[in-house]
Amino acid sequence: MQFAKKRRHRGATPLRRESPPSPGQWKAAWGPPLRWLGVVLVLAGVGWGLWVGSQKLQDPHAFPLRHVRIDGELRNLTEADLQPVAGGVLGQNFFMADLDALRTALSANPWIETVAVRRWWPDVVDIELRERIAFGYWGEGEMVDVNGQRFHPSVVRQAGPWPQLAGPEGHEQTLIKTYREIRTLFEPVGLRLAKLRQDERRAWWLTFDNGLEVHVGRDQFEQRLRRLAQLYPRILSAQIDQIAVVDLRYSNGFAVRWKVVEPPTPAAG
Repeated sequence: MQFAKKRRHRGATPLRRESPPSPGQWKAAWGPPLRWLGVVLVLAGVGWGLWVGSQKLQDPHAFPLRHVRIDGELRNLTEADLQPVAGGVLGQNFFMADLDALRTALSANPWIETVAVRRWWPDVVDIELRERIAFGYWGEGEMVDVNGQRFHPSVVRQAGPWPQLAGPEGHEQTLIKTYREIRTLFEPVGLRLAKLRQDERRAWWLTFDNGLEVHVGRDQFEQRLRRLAQLYPRILSAQIDQIAVVDLRYSNGFAVRWKVVEPPTPAAG
């Protein structure tokens, strides 16, 4: 019996069993995509947590403000004046409360010069303010502070007496400085300045607390006042009850207008 030999076709490749990939090859193939997938999942988790947290922070009923603390020296204001405005933030969310609006509302009070508003964890709003230091009245219905700023106070609690000033727009600091100089000059001779006015022609008018009025004019202002300070204790003080006005608008002296004394009414019969 003869066996026929199998004929091998030219160009044919013999079949071989492939070996499974090694662990190193598997990591090289799938490691980078898995790492990127892990990064994406982590970022997605962080983003989800941030979103949930932000929604919680914006909840108007979460983290409520419970206390308002006011710091600053109060002379004409009281905490009762400020609480109706400041108390508006109580119960609001610590993170979402509009403190800029609160600061604007407080700044509208004419007695408040500067104000700062801050949050203090977990439930406090701190208000730090500086009240104006008033110098005196200005014109009709206004006051002026020591920096020359005019304002309209709704209430004045600080004890006076307050000097009364009046003058052209923009001359506030000039009148404050002049008032202080006049007061220093005349208090040693027993005169206390109560009113100081400068008119549009820049002429000066003085009124002292005993009712004496003095017309100084606008020229030789300092020299005329020094002349009056020298002559008052020697000549005028003894007759001050009869003097209404002293006019200093003279080169070498002054004029006096006396008070009018009405004659007594004659008795009936």
